[in-house]
Amino acid sequence: MQYRKALGIGATGLTVLALGSASLPACADEFIGYGQAGAPGSWALEAFPVFQHTGPNSNSIYSSFNPAYFTETGFTGTHRDQFEFWINGSLGYSNPHGAPGANGAGFAYPNLGIEYYYNVVVPDQPVGTPGYRTFWTSPTLTVVFPNGSTKGAGFGAGANQFSYGFNVNNYIQIGRVGVTINPVELTYASRNLNATDIGNGQMEHLRGGLSMTLMDIAGGYQVRDDLFIGLHHAYSIYSMAGSDFEEQREGKIGPAFSYYGLAKYGVYISGNLNFDYYTSSNLRHSVSFTMALVKYL
Repeated sequence: MQYRKALGIGATGLTVLALGSASLPACADEFIGYGQAGAPGSWALEAFPVFQHTGPNSNSIYSSFNPAYFTETGFTGTHRDQFEFWINGSLGYSNPHGAPGANGAGFAYPNLGIEYYYNVVVPDQPVGTPGYRTFWTSPTLTVVFPNGSTKGAGFGAGANQFSYGFNVNNYIQIGRVGVTINPVELTYASRNLNATDIGNGQMEHLRGGLSMTLMDIAGGYQVRDDLFIGLHHAYSIYSMAGSDFEEQREGKIGPAFSYYGLAKYGVYISGNLNFDYYTSSNLRHSVSFTMALVKYL
């Protein structure tokens, strides 16, 4: 029920690259350094694997995959701004917990996205030096399409509807401290195209409605030219309005990293290990490990 994407900083010369925001209903995670423009006029292949354990015995493993294209320039006609476009979808497996005829494996969240990057504060000092200052902002729009699944359990169940996501991502770096901040992320899921039996043979096209993630933040310290280490945090309110489902809340926090030591091969790696510090009474605690794997072509 959310979204995210990727960035990279080259180890040699610390050239700032980046990727924007990705698959909507996967896992709402920012990564350290996200929100900066990508290499002008380039293509990238991106994967966002997730492993999640939900107590007491539920496990999911899935990943979204997509090609992304970064334009040469944006509205200004300079490298101060840029557009990114992508097409994306997720493959995965979730425990069906003995549901009759259920298949744990599935496909979900085929989506199209666009992100606009603008460099509000242009740096005039080298990356990582005490005088380095930069600020990027990047509004993002994602449209998710129905996956066609009518199953009641397993990965992709309940994802047979249109969804829409919007957020404004921000990246700030001062000296060797870098922080990616998404203050508010909004997702709206429309009614399922297939009907669900809600009891006594009553069939309903259920609507996910509006969900929101607050303070999705990944920040850290540049301990080496090719490595940031820090923390990730996000607080989500699922089905908060216009929904046929009961509202659920989840706050999560944990260590984060972004590694650029393979930049000479065009490869960038980021990850977050998230622990729930708060869940509403109708939601079970979980632990998740999320990653971003990016390869520039």
